[in-house]
Amino acid sequence: MTTTMAKRGSGRRRAAVVPVALAALLAAPSGRAAWKFTPTLDLRETVTDNVALTRADQAKSRFVTELTPGFTLLGKGPRLKLSANYQLHYYAFDDDDVEGVRHAQSQLRTAARATVIDDLLFVDADGAIGQQAVSAFGPQVNSNGYATANRANVKTWRISPYMLHRFGSTATAAVRYTHDSVDAGRIGFGDSTSDVLMMNLNSGRTFRRVGWGVQYSQQRVDDSIAPKSNVKMVSANGRYRLGQEFNLTASAGYDEYDYQAGGEPTKGRFWQGGIEWTPTSRTSLVAGAGKRYYGNTYNLQALHRSRRSVWSINYSDSVTTTRSQLLLPATIDTASMLDRLFTAQIPDPVARAQAVDAYIRATGLPVALADSINYFSNRYILQKQFQASVALNTARTTLILSAFDNRREGLSLIQTDSLLTGPASARINDDTTQRGGSALWNMRLTSRSGINASWTTSRTQSHATGLSSKNAALRLAVTRQFAPKVRGAFEARRVSGTTTDQVASYRENALSASLSLQF
Repeated sequence: MTTTMAKRGSGRRRAAVVPVALAALLAAPSGRAAWKFTPTLDLRETVTDNVALTRADQAKSRFVTELTPGFTLLGKGPRLKLSANYQLHYYAFDDDDVEGVRHAQSQLRTAARATVIDDLLFVDADGAIGQQAVSAFGPQVNSNGYATANRANVKTWRISPYMLHRFGSTATAAVRYTHDSVDAGRIGFGDSTSDVLMMNLNSGRTFRRVGWGVQYSQQRVDDSIAPKSNVKMVSANGRYRLGQEFNLTASAGYDEYDYQAGGEPTKGRFWQGGIEWTPTSRTSLVAGAGKRYYGNTYNLQALHRSRRSVWSINYSDSVTTTRSQLLLPATIDTASMLDRLFTAQIPDPVARAQAVDAYIRATGLPVALADSINYFSNRYILQKQFQASVALNTARTTLILSAFDNRREGLSLIQTDSLLTGPASARINDDTTQRGGSALWNMRLTSRSGINASWTTSRTQSHATGLSSKNAALRLAVTRQFAPKVRGAFEARRVSGTTTDQVASYRENALSASLSLQF
């Protein structure tokens, strides 16, 4: 207990360094930034027939009043760029005699990049607070933020100073240190911190035909439940240029993990060969295949952008953890899709980012689309992840489609999840497949009003136990811009799926009316 408290105290002290360092940069005469602070206030009234997302025979209807103050902060200066978005949700119910609900929750997303010494020393920092699904086999995080079923409030933060040095046009060297923290406040899922050291040396412009690079990384993870673990990797890569559009690539190296795996290999040599093809500035293809200590490995990144569409296909396999995915959520970002979609019309990246933000707020689009569920686990996992998405834009409509197919296999010992899943469900996350898709459609009726429709579905199967779970959500909303800083919406939704204990299904039908204000 004393050790855990000492770790948390150390984490708080390290976290306190972030605002102090940023404040010092702001105080410097050369670091003064232009700031934009936008307070917001959202009001929402919802009537639901299953407020706690419980099985049908236990469902309770309630009126829910939601008050959400928040703010957006943007700062841009010669030495510091910062963005932050925060919302505090308050929930009030017409009858407080109901279990399985919360009365308040926070959401935060912030990121900063600072230049400490020009062309030499930089610092990146970010943090987040938000709800995450605990299990893939239960109700998922939707618009009903007041329900507590199968979800936890996750807090993450990260600070990463790094140095860059250019040896003329011959090579570029980088050294980066990262300290991060993940706190889910959930019994059975360990609070953890990690320290990562990365170093790389890559060829410069002098090497036009043959490029090269060497990399080294080492990570140490301290977890309150799982044993301490270390990950090391050393690699070298090369690139041979066949022409203006086509490159051959190759890499080789050594991975070393020290998680407990019950006799299975946790380290070994690896190699990979591939291609890079960029026929135009709007089309690119990166593909590779090789071998790692866990078996065959493949990667694919394909992107095509036209004036009114963006097409994207990605595949990767890697050894990962839940904490790593919580630090880098694997959602399909609506803003990034729209950013690519608007590139032809708005070449300037700053003006384009502002246009994307204004478009999302005006249309009421969600910030992210449905993706595979990052269920909680203290184990190392082999993840094979496929994603495909397309965004189509016309004069009056926007359509975004996405699909995913993920396979996750537990690598480290199952005992580290015994407190999280319980003895009866210990093998449920041993070997899982998640498949699903989503469709998001927006139509501008007038310059001030529009219609949004969205549909998401996913199916999770545990190959080790034979259990499966389905979740689906259907929404239809009408939005109206009453004034430049006042927007209203009326939404109908239906969500359904299976309960966490797999013994019954749940269903929720809800209507909500909302008013969003900027000041």
